[in-house]
Amino acid sequence: MSSWQSRGLPAIGFRGLLWIVVVSILLLSYLLYTPPSSAHNPEGAADWIFQSWPALFAAALAMWLLLNGPVSNAHALVRRGCRLAMFFFLYCGFLYLLKWNLFWQWMVTLGFENRNTTEGFLILISTLAWLGMTLRVLFGFRLPRLGFGRSVSLLATNSAPEMKTTRPNITFADVGGMEEAKQQIREIVENRLHPETFGKYGVVRNGILLHGVQGTGKTFLAEATAGEFKINYCYIKGSELLSMWVGETEKYLRDTVARAARVRPVVIFFDEIDVLGAARNTGISPTTGTRSWNNITIQLMQCVDQYRSTSGLILMAATNLLENLDPALTREGRFDIQIHVDLPDVGARKLIFEAQLAKKPWKPFSVDGAARRTPGASAAKIKSIIDRAAAIAAQENRRIEEGDLRKALDETGGKDRPLFQAVQWEDVIIEPDVEQELRTLVRQLNAGWSVTKGMMVPTGVLLIGPPGTGKTMIGRLIATQTKRSFYPLSAADILGGQVGASVRKLSEVFARARENNPSIIFFDEIDGMLPANNGLLNTHDTQLVEQCRTEISQLEPEHNVFLVGTTNHPDQIDPAIRRGGRLSEKIEIGLPGEANRERLLRRYLQDLTIEFDIDRVAERLAGLSPADIEAVCKSATRRAFGRGDQDDRVPPLTWEDFEHAVRRVVGYSS
Repeated sequence: MSSWQSRGLPAIGFRGLLWIVVVSILLLSYLLYTPPSSAHNPEGAADWIFQSWPALFAAALAMWLLLNGPVSNAHALVRRGCRLAMFFFLYCGFLYLLKWNLFWQWMVTLGFENRNTTEGFLILISTLAWLGMTLRVLFGFRLPRLGFGRSVSLLATNSAPEMKTTRPNITFADVGGMEEAKQQIREIVENRLHPETFGKYGVVRNGILLHGVQGTGKTFLAEATAGEFKINYCYIKGSELLSMWVGETEKYLRDTVARAARVRPVVIFFDEIDVLGAARNTGISPTTGTRSWNNITIQLMQCVDQYRSTSGLILMAATNLLENLDPALTREGRFDIQIHVDLPDVGARKLIFEAQLAKKPWKPFSVDGAARRTPGASAAKIKSIIDRAAAIAAQENRRIEEGDLRKALDETGGKDRPLFQAVQWEDVIIEPDVEQELRTLVRQLNAGWSVTKGMMVPTGVLLIGPPGTGKTMIGRLIATQTKRSFYPLSAADILGGQVGASVRKLSEVFARARENNPSIIFFDEIDGMLPANNGLLNTHDTQLVEQCRTEISQLEPEHNVFLVGTTNHPDQIDPAIRRGGRLSEKIEIGLPGEANRERLLRRYLQDLTIEFDIDRVAERLAGLSPADIEAVCKSATRRAFGRGDQDDRVPPLTWEDFEHAVRRVVGYSS
């Protein structure tokens, strides 16, 4: 027998003794108080228990033993029913005790000579107590908080939230990649499941802290750990233990961990542990709320210290915010290993695709292409893609095929696009050579950041050209065609505010882009946001430029974040931002040629009549940007409308209308 089993014998022996007492009292009561006729009257067969106050108290003790034993992990309704029965038996037992003459002889010796008055008072008090405890179990009533931070818990429930205990079916084979992390976890679990092997060397290792961005499979890995070793798995979500009452969160935490320890061997997994183990406030005079949060962290550390050496018990936790945890909690001796569960690389993504497909009916095919197309995808996102492919196949009642996965990938992309207006290829009118470059770039981005035909996709592109040439629309075009999240930034969005606010906003945008990948960060008029240092920059601008350099340098291919910048003056941008590895490539967006000017005119004048050839107007508008051409068309249309006498139509446009419009627009835009 392993040592983790033998350590539970003293507790089992004590409870066994209590069960013997309970059974003995109930058996004696049955023999003494059961009338002979009960064998022929089933309805009155259980009346004997209400004829003896020792039997009623024994029944209440039996309910208490059940609550702290077999039904401790049962459904909340079952535990609530046992508590109601326990309080009812106690109440009835006390009422029958009041009928016992020996009890009143003892009461007389204490000075209570008037039996009627005393008995009525005790019945009133016991009835109120029973009603109060019943309401406490049913509704969890409390009295309002009194004084400075103290609460009166007259009718409060003392039970912790329901704890989920399962025996998972998944194993490490269902977790794609992460071989090094699996080996580290295996060493910790073996230490706790076989302490007799390591105990003679004085080696006690426990505590596995998983950290990383959301969706990387931390909870799945913890569940697979329990399934790999065929042991119980207790899932504890930190936010579910929080209570508005002072001291109750700590009690919930103690009770929950204690209940989990009774079902050893077990993996106790704290999800969102940063909720319970936040860094303590060490202020000189902390408030009541601050002290409460500090106490929660201290209680968590005490629980870890108490149970980390318990055989057959493995402590695991997960967080997205490692920096928010108290250093005393994460040190060695509490959590012996910290595993960074990062976004999977191309090899790990392939294994995850295969592991997820193996759980579903599929026709085996290569997933190499899917793994290359999903850089920056988390394990949760890959599972979502597989589920989408499975839904496509399920509609036709067949196995999953490669085409289903390809279609699911085509429908998947970054969804975080605040105030985003989609742009299609037909919406932009640009020169053929520029369009070809953009189409090539979109193809590469859709294929992923991996090597594609010997070419690597650049980390960013800088669109250079005069105002009004459609650079911002091209940025939205790239985001639309590559199905990426889109984060536009301008100097007005970033600059200004409190000291350090601009740097913080920039960091938040990069963090959001990494989290919602694939994504595009679009710097509009980047020369105004990240100017070159000519010796006249203030400290604020210098910090912003340096922070942007740092954020760009920290981008990895797995993050799948693409940078797009626009400028009219590339020479005024910080050289470190323009260099290779950041905004590596430059695409010049020039003024439209004659053919594109005609296309623009036909678009803006498609429902109007003109009295001359449109190519004559296109020649007259040479040197104007698409924005200026649109302004000229609107101005000419407005002048023609003012010349007419009908409100529902515009007269044919004349040459004079265009000449007048050109003078007005070019005069203001030159």
